[in-house]
Order: sequence, then structure tokens, then C-alpha cells
Amino acid sequence: TAEAEAFAIVEETAVAKGIRRISAVTKGVAREAIEEGETYAAKVSALEEISHDTPDLDKQAGALRKELDDAFTSAIVKAELRARIEGVQKKAVEAKKKALAAKVDKILNVVKEQIEQAVAEEKRALVLNVDIAADSKASQKVMNAAKKIAPDMAFMGVSEEVVGSEGKLMAFAIVPDSMAEEGFKADDWVRATLAECGGRGGGRPTSAQGQAAECSDVNAVIEAADAFASEKVAASV
Repeated sequence: TAEAEAFAIVEETAVAKGIRRISAVTKGVAREAIEEGETYAAKVSALEEISHDTPDLDKQAGALRKELDDAFTSAIVKAELRARIEGVQKKAVEAKKKALAAKVDKILNVVKEQIEQAVAEEKRALVLNVDIAADSKASQKVMNAAKKIAPDMAFMGVSEEVVGSEGKLMAFAIVPDSMAEEGFKADDWVRATLAECGGRGGGRPTSAQGQAAECSDVNAVIEAADAFASEKVAASV
């Protein structure tokens, strides 16, 4: 033991069923592994101090987890630190979901007012830019509200995952049966809209959704959606 000076198990792998191989180091190499573990333990502790509602905390945790996976340190310490990082990620995701739910409730009230205004103006189709990230459950709430308030109106919602990021974009639509029978189909509407930014979509004539991995011009997408709706509404008059 004295000759080893320091000892660290750095790897544990499965060789065969019921058989595992353990790799360990001693002396200076072991001290380096131990010091590396202490460095990452400090990083994880700092991560745990960050407020769980910090917007990109889950991404910070994911990046640290990737660093740790590549680090040369004790396998036992690495496993413990992974578990702590996963705990942070779980709390961050829960906080993000809670914040989004509160945000969606507020946005839903605004969307309802806009739909009611469209009904008052006797519009047959409405396209709105809604800030619900790329949350499919939130989009369902919006579509349910539109269907309840304006059952005879075609509705489409467009939402960026992160506003202004030029990243992922979601589009979702509902169309009344009567309008779908006249050729105004929700799946065609979504496909034509997302084609503006290279996205794809699908669904049924009365309900559809889709996404684009990138979108540099949301206004152009909304204009494409409006143009499609105007053409279909005019054709049915």
C-alpha cells in the first residue's frame, strides 16, 4: 500500500455475463485522477447553487455531464457526480415546464381575445404567431380554444422554440369539416406554410401540425400561411 502512494479505480466494464473488469491506477497518475475528481466536484457544487428556474440550466448541466464523461478520474466519483448532475437536470426541466405552463395560460387568454375579435370581424381563417415554444401540449390547448370559440373558422398557430433564435419553428392548424370538404385542408395548409423554411408537416384535412428545424424569417412563414388561407377562402365563395 505504501508503494502505491495513491489509488483510484478509473474504469469498470462488463467482460461477459456476471464478469466485470476493473482498471485502476496508482502513484502520480492516481493523484491526478483524484485531483480531477475534486475539480469536477467543485464544478458540480457550483452548478447546484444556480437557481433551478435559470433558462439554460439544463443545457449547462448537460455540457458539464459531457465534460465529466470525458474526464480522467475515479469511476466511483464520476458515478456520484453524474447522479448529482442528473438531479439538477431533472429540477431544471421541472422548473421549465412549470414556467411554460404559466406562460401558456397568459398567452391563451390573449389568443382567445384575438380569436373572438376575428369572429366579430367575420373572418373565415386566422393565422397567429403564438409564443408557446415548440410545446405540442400547449398547441393542443390553443387549438381547443380556437375550436370552442370559432368552430366555423380555420385557425393556424405558428411558434418559435426560442423567439428570435432562427431555430426550430412549429405550425399547427385546425379546419372545420365544411371548409375541408370545399378543399381547404389543414394538412395542405401546414405543408405549404412550412415549405417556406424547409419544414415538413402532416395530419388530417381537419387537423395537422409540423415543424421546421430552422427558420430565419417567421414573418415570411406567416405571410405564406395567410396567402394559402386567402386563396382557399376566395375559392370557396
